[in-house]
Amino acid sequence: MRVLERAIEGFEEVKFKYRAQKAKSAVLRQVKPLGLLFGRFVYLVASTGNRAPISYRADLLENVEITDTHFEPKKDWDFKKWASESFGVFHGDALWNVKIRFSKDVAKRAEKVQFHPSQKISHGRNGSLVIEMRCRGHRELIWELLHPDWIGHVKIESPEGLQKEYLGQLDRAKLAVNSGNFVGT
Repeated sequence: MRVLERAIEGFEEVKFKYRAQKAKSAVLRQVKPLGLLFGRFVYLVASTGNRAPISYRADLLENVEITDTHFEPKKDWDFKKWASESFGVFHGDALWNVKIRFSKDVAKRAEKVQFHPSQKISHGRNGSLVIEMRCRGHRELIWELLHPDWIGHVKIESPEGLQKEYLGQLDRAKLAVNSGNFVGT
């Protein structure tokens, strides 16, 4: 972490071996570190050129070294703005307008939670609570909606793509009890 902090503060590129969770071997990377995100894990946010920044799980980095290469961050780059677009730490998916409805049974509790900085709250019929937000990070949003506090009391009204991803997560969850489709050993 100290190497990453120093590189971020000094706008110095770093190189490291990175082994993604499902990868068979580590790959050598050289990136321009832009910042750190903290969630369930710590993530290094870095630029690799003209593409959008990429998040690397810090615990999957090996042999992190500062190079002698300095860089200038893009003039229009705003780390806070970029981070605020996501529900969590993932940024690879589309930026969607999301509309979620909570039943009256959990509406008061849900109203106290800030799910996302962009959220707008309104009250629906029968005491329901409607939250609208614009965000990325659909996987983490789905995980939140599957939390025992909300399950059975939440409806994804839009977009349709989020509804489909939610159903896909449920299908994958069924593998825990349906060993016929289990891909592990």
